[in-house]
Parts: sequence; structure tokens; C-alpha cells
Amino acid sequence: MNPELLAAIQDNSAWLERFNRRDYAGAFRAYTERFAPAYTEAVRAAGGEETALAALADRLLDALEAGWKRQRVWNRSAVRVNDKQMVVEYLSPMLLELEPDCPRFAELLRDRWAARWPKDAYRTASHAKILGGFRFTILGFEMPKSFTDPDQEQ
Repeated sequence: MNPELLAAIQDNSAWLERFNRRDYAGAFRAYTERFAPAYTEAVRAAGGEETALAALADRLLDALEAGWKRQRVWNRSAVRVNDKQMVVEYLSPMLLELEPDCPRFAELLRDRWAARWPKDAYRTASHAKILGGFRFTILGFEMPKSFTDPDQEQ
């Protein structure tokens, strides 16, 4: 397994702390610049065949599972949750934006994850949809749409 593909999921502390309304757009751009070439190359090397893409997804999930098993028992769940967050918040949206076979790989990865861990399945969403899901709140109160967001990019 290519270590860069795993690093996109397992080296997650810097990325997860930037998953907020203000930082996510910039973090996603930086994540894409760093990891898109490795995933594009891996998908291209698979040749676009469904079985080869599924095998790549299986190898990636095998490596993630092996990483979880190497963790101490009391830390496994937290590591698994963080890895899943990276797949949902960064990896899948990035793959959906890449061409040509990367969106299909994102779907296969999601389906293979659901087949292995059906109680822990996830849904994919585009970067724009995730970015649009952040609420603008002040002290926990959601501001109305008519209120101007000073941090919103123009």
C-alpha cells in the first residue's frame, strides 16, 4: 500500500482541527493539493476497471483496519472515528472532484466500507455541500440568513 494514500487518512490531527466554518475551505484546498496527485495516480494505475478499483479500495481498507488493530485497545475507537471523519470530510469530497475515475473510486470505497462495517456506513457529499452545511452562529444561536457573515468569502 502506498504510504501517501494512507497518510491522507491517518495523519489527520492537523486536518480535523481545521474542520470548521472558517478554516475548512482553505484546509480542503491544501489537502487536495497534497494528496490528489497520489490518488489520481493510484486510480490511473488501476486502469479504470471496476475490479481493479475495488481491489484498491479493499487494500486501503485492509491497511486502515491493520492500523486500528495496532492501536491500544482503549484508543482504537477514537482512531477509527478520526479515520472515518477524514474519509467523509476530506477524502471522498476530493475524489468526487477529480477526474476521470476518481468519483467511481469514492463510490466503491464507500460501498466496500459499508460491506465490511454495515453499522458504521457513511454517505459521500461534495465539498460544496459540506461547506454549505456549516451554520453561522454566535454564542450558539443561529443567525438569520439576512444577517451578513463577516467571515464569508466574497
